[in-house]
Amino acid sequence: MPTPTVIEARAVRRVFESRKGFLFTDVTRTEALRGVDLTVERGEIFGLLGPNGAGKTTLTKILSTLLIPTSGEAKVLGLDVVRQAAELRPRIGLVLGGERGLYYRVSARENLRYFADLFGVPLDQRAARIDEVLERVGLSAAADRRVEEFSRGMKQKLHLARGILHRPELLFLDEPTIGLDPKSARETRKLIRALIEDGVTIFLTTHYMFEAEELCHRLAVLSKGQIVARDTVAGLRRLVGGDRTIEVEAYGFEDEEIETVRRLPGVSRVVSEEFGPRLRLTLRIATSETTPDDVRAALASHAELTVRERPTQLEDVYLDLVEEEAN
Repeated sequence: MPTPTVIEARAVRRVFESRKGFLFTDVTRTEALRGVDLTVERGEIFGLLGPNGAGKTTLTKILSTLLIPTSGEAKVLGLDVVRQAAELRPRIGLVLGGERGLYYRVSARENLRYFADLFGVPLDQRAARIDEVLERVGLSAAADRRVEEFSRGMKQKLHLARGILHRPELLFLDEPTIGLDPKSARETRKLIRALIEDGVTIFLTTHYMFEAEELCHRLAVLSKGQIVARDTVAGLRRLVGGDRTIEVEAYGFEDEEIETVRRLPGVSRVVSEEFGPRLRLTLRIATSETTPDDVRAALASHAELTVRERPTQLEDVYLDLVEEEAN
């Protein structure tokens, strides 16, 4: 019976070394991952969020056997990513963002024929499987066109077709919709959801908060090489102070006024940002006690005051967590 845990990382570190100087004796060490612990369960879409340089792609490459960790241990589908990499690779798929990894001067079908042989797809199943994945990603009509004629969205679809060609149990998607137009991105998200129905587990990195909120069952936030939070979207909202956000804008606030707002019932966090000549206070609300009217009353001295309430979005949660880590 398949194990419920498909990814288990413990204290994973990765240090990159670069040499410079006249005799290349000056060594610079960059710690990309600083002791990452992570668990992904079978059948879920697990999202990994983080700013550029946080270590998302490094972690993805380690888990998919493309990089060796400096220290720590990672098991994928019960197999060690270093010692049992050859056993593991036929059971996983990897789609990296960007346009590399395809052969432009041949057709989409010829690309997939080559990769099918690399992945060990049985020869008597190869043609049918290629037709199946081309249909799945919407490239059947363009199957015999050279890839150099493809748009960026079509190339990304071909990357996805290559990633699922050998029916992997686990699919790594690194920024799968980056640079795609809205229609192509929507079709890609639809395919991702369909793959889960087929029993594929998906490990997804993305910069798009709405995409993560729409697709992912659970999320982790990676900042400066460390996991700073992991939970469902609802759990992450609770972590930063609640499902409600109240925004207040005016031409400046006194420190005493900000403290008055901070002491209102249920206010767990107050963030101050400048918007041109105006100042915005963003309040995370953990309870239903404080309303926009309560905020207006606390700041009654402001004649031109804009107050609005909205649900706390994943982007709010992400920015709060990354900002806390930076401070």
